[in-house]
Amino acid sequence: MKVDYKQITRVIGLIIFLAFLYLIQDALFPIIIALILFYVLNPAVKLLSDQRPKGLGLNRTLSIILSALILIIILVTLISFIAPPFASEFNRLAENLPQFIASTQSTLDSITKWYRGAHLPDQVNAVIVNSMQNILNVMVNFVNQSAATLAGFLSQFIYLIVIPIITFYLLKDKESILKGIIALLPKDHQKKTQTIILDINSLLHRYFRGVFLLCILIGTLCGFGLYLLGVKYFLILGLIAAITEFIPVMGPFIGAVPAVIIAFISSPLLAAKVIVLYIVVQSVENTILVPRIMGERLNLHPITVILAMLILSHLIGVWGLFFAAPIAGIIKILYTELRKP
Repeated sequence: MKVDYKQITRVIGLIIFLAFLYLIQDALFPIIIALILFYVLNPAVKLLSDQRPKGLGLNRTLSIILSALILIIILVTLISFIAPPFASEFNRLAENLPQFIASTQSTLDSITKWYRGAHLPDQVNAVIVNSMQNILNVMVNFVNQSAATLAGFLSQFIYLIVIPIITFYLLKDKESILKGIIALLPKDHQKKTQTIILDINSLLHRYFRGVFLLCILIGTLCGFGLYLLGVKYFLILGLIAAITEFIPVMGPFIGAVPAVIIAFISSPLLAAKVIVLYIVVQSVENTILVPRIMGERLNLHPITVILAMLILSHLIGVWGLFFAAPIAGIIKILYTELRKP
């Protein structure tokens, strides 16, 4: 069997490159945020700057500024309408939190008494207790890590300067940046590198456009459904559903847990209705929304995504859950292209 040393060298180079990215992950964070903003703003910039009849034919720099202003206006408008009711719900939740915790503990105690009264084996009792405790621990750790990560990001004032600058130049000079990167490589690697970058760009464009739209739709559906069912804190729970939708495969289940717990404290029947609601929403998502919005998306098996989430959440914390899918998709593109002769 003939050994292809060229392919082996490429794979080893890929591993070294990924290890290098892991070592400088803190420095990559503003670049990742800038890339997300790039994919959010680029369609509007393209629409404004392309020549007629496809676009308005405006100057590229002016198109970027207008697109950013439009995004800011949309965000400010949404916040001005959404912030007051959200703030009201957060205040009510904070005021009722001690009572909520006490009710949750009382419910868990009732469940404990029920299954102990069923005279289950000690091993089964231990599994049930550990499972409930692990679920609570996972929820608490997820919230704590998310809050700590967000607080750490906001505390870095330099990010507020660096991220807009990086985003601006990505939007303005993306072609020249691509040419500059390719020009640094040996000529026999330039064509393959260009193909890889274009494939990754296409993948990320489809993924972020689709997942953002899904987050908005699923958050709205869940929040409205919880409101119709009379569940408390439906706005916050809808927001949680929207955020966790960004987490592939397991996100919908993570987003459903707080809603089911809050509903169960009010009534077991209400909790059952909430479970049915989330099942219906997921059915709509999987049969209608995902095929139409995401298409094949990353073309990754769910097991691959779950493994990527487990590995990346261990390596880079909570952000590994959110970005596991696109990172796995990028690695697949790199590996597939590097194996080609």
